[in-house]
Amino acid sequence: MRIAVFSDTHGNKEAMKDALQSEGPFHLLLHLGDGVADGMSVGSAMGIEFCGVQGNEDIMSLPPEVSFAVGKWTLTAVHGHQLDINPYHSPLQWKQHFRDMAQWAKRKRSQLFLFGHSHCTALQEVGGVVICNPGDQYIGSTAAPTFAVIQADERHLKIQLMERFAKGKWQTKDTLEKINEQIK
Repeated sequence: MRIAVFSDTHGNKEAMKDALQSEGPFHLLLHLGDGVADGMSVGSAMGIEFCGVQGNEDIMSLPPEVSFAVGKWTLTAVHGHQLDINPYHSPLQWKQHFRDMAQWAKRKRSQLFLFGHSHCTALQEVGGVVICNPGDQYIGSTAAPTFAVIQADERHLKIQLMERFAKGKWQTKDTLEKINEQIK
């Protein structure tokens, strides 16, 4: 299964469409809030199943958190405003936030925790939990648009952070892979 994960699009449907067309096909479009209507609209127009969570700036009523299985892996997704995070926190504060996210995922029996809100990409493993923020596609941002690609089967999990450097030119910014050792 391939999942395209977006967050904080804030009305930028064009970068999302470009990502899906350039890097697809995808089985699911997952939007982590603040522009969730963008994801729903683009997913529908492109015939891609949609799932999303409500961000702090969304007027559409969606759940604040979703958890679901992707093969033998379970992911939990939130927007992130529930965590009282912002990109200006110190590295020490972020280390604690990541530990808190890992604990949240473990309570949900998830191996993958996805969040947005901070507009900054993140991809790391903390306490056996993969934590990912796909970044943003905010039109006013000075940074390039980003999103995440999750590829999962029964035994393998691969997450890539993708960044657009020029129209239609997406490149891998970071990758994390895991193997489920319980399945031989």
